[in-house]
Amino acid sequence: MNTVEERYLGTVEMAEAPYMTAKTSVWWDIENCQIPRGFDAHGIAHNICSALMKMNYFSPVSIYAYGDVNGIPPTIQHALSSTGIVLNHVPAGVQDASDKKILVDMLFWAVDNPPPATFMLISGDRDFSNDLHQLRMRRYNILLARPQKGSPLLVHAARTLWLWTSLSAGESPLTQSGSSQLVANETTHPYSRRLVPSPVRQPNPNVDPPRPGPFPVRRPNPDPSGSSGNRIPNQAPNNSPNAARQCTCSRWPRCGNVFFDLPPENLFLTLFFCMLFLILIKLSGIRLTDWVVA
Repeated sequence: MNTVEERYLGTVEMAEAPYMTAKTSVWWDIENCQIPRGFDAHGIAHNICSALMKMNYFSPVSIYAYGDVNGIPPTIQHALSSTGIVLNHVPAGVQDASDKKILVDMLFWAVDNPPPATFMLISGDRDFSNDLHQLRMRRYNILLARPQKGSPLLVHAARTLWLWTSLSAGESPLTQSGSSQLVANETTHPYSRRLVPSPVRQPNPNVDPPRPGPFPVRRPNPDPSGSSGNRIPNQAPNNSPNAARQCTCSRWPRCGNVFFDLPPENLFLTLFFCMLFLILIKLSGIRLTDWVVA
């Protein structure tokens, strides 16, 4: 069992034995986690290493920072680089450019440093979530420092969680209960929204209910003479002298338009089966006239 530190009614897990002396890399998204206001930039690297040593990470630490250095005052740039932090300039004009640069460099670092090794990400962007999960599945140790508001998906991928203000000051990480409470309080969690049931729509008695199947709904014929009973519903009568005479036989009330009243897909299937039936008769050697007489 790992040594634990009591804090905030919870526990903090210390580094496991394989990772105590393994290589540790820190990947800092400056745009997402800026230097705290009024903080001395000379002490950030020292405080990060101090916080890791409190958790029994004793190996040398490499810190890589990414962002648009044009927005960082020269004095702060010098303070960071003089304390061992590698500054990587990423222009701010391209969306998510820093995130993509960090991901690429992290994967290259993983190729050169097989597990056991430790990744510490300083960011709150959810774009890193999938890659952190993949690295953890490959037996890398994942640590996370994030701002007060960030993606809860990153928390699930990390073994230990710091708030960025705490890590930059060299303080201890959140306890397990503190991490769970932080995720529970996230207002941006996609599953924290409650679904409001929509009102039930009442049926309209003046409108016919939908009828399954491709055929139109047949309505009662208001004409007692039955002269218009063979028309398709909602179709105007054709009173021209050249109109085709409708079949009035009682056995097949719509036989005159049986093919042309069908939807296109049903008409195609009907013609297909008719042709198939004729082909089978021809292959069987039976003449159609003999079959009809029989």
